[in-house]
Amino acid sequence: MAVREASDGPLAGLSADELLRVLGHEIGNLVTIVSGYGQMLRDHWSLLADDRRLDIVGRMNRQVDQLRVLIDNFQHLRWLTLSGDAVSSGAPVSSASTMVAALADDLIPLADDHPLQIHVEPDLPPVRVDRALLQHVLMNLVVNATKFSPAAEPIAVDVSRGDDAVCISVTDRGPGIPPDKREHIFEKFVRLQDGGIGVGLGLFISRALVESMGGRIWAEDGPNGGTRMSFTLPVHTD
Repeated sequence: MAVREASDGPLAGLSADELLRVLGHEIGNLVTIVSGYGQMLRDHWSLLADDRRLDIVGRMNRQVDQLRVLIDNFQHLRWLTLSGDAVSSGAPVSSASTMVAALADDLIPLADDHPLQIHVEPDLPPVRVDRALLQHVLMNLVVNATKFSPAAEPIAVDVSRGDDAVCISVTDRGPGIPPDKREHIFEKFVRLQDGGIGVGLGLFISRALVESMGGRIWAEDGPNGGTRMSFTLPVHTD
């Protein structure tokens, strides 16, 4: 899969004003989609079957979820720009398995029409983790996976024990990423080609957030094809 970077396109060397215009454009696209569905319901309500109405409402909700992720990414980018870091201080000790299970309801709508399969290894050790940052990383990775997985193919979220860490991975069934591009995709304003909405910040911000919690993140081949995005959270040893 090819990647496209900002230095080759209109995102190169963006000023703050230009970046805001990009954000406005992306938000405008999502609002246009939601508005279009709303008009369809308003103008054709009596002609639509109940299942079609529910389908449209679901599509509207998914676009709003995408909008939330997009806005959160820009907020994290602002924090990174101002502070140079996204340090998570005083994060509580928690069970990664319990936390991922609690976040599942937030991830399911983002998976769109892809079944979300969550597998958690039993008896995992506690980790020190910021719930909000973990949620945002998982949201970014699930949204990213939906962009490249064929329709109705499952997206897997796995939580397992690694060396002195708990490893969380999100695996899709897409075309995969060439080995020489896997590090590059975590840079700012790099997008996977034909990746839908977004300006190439999700993986960049996810890396910053994971590293602020003392972990690392990487991309590799999935066990059944596609791409597996994995990150670690250090085991709490105190």
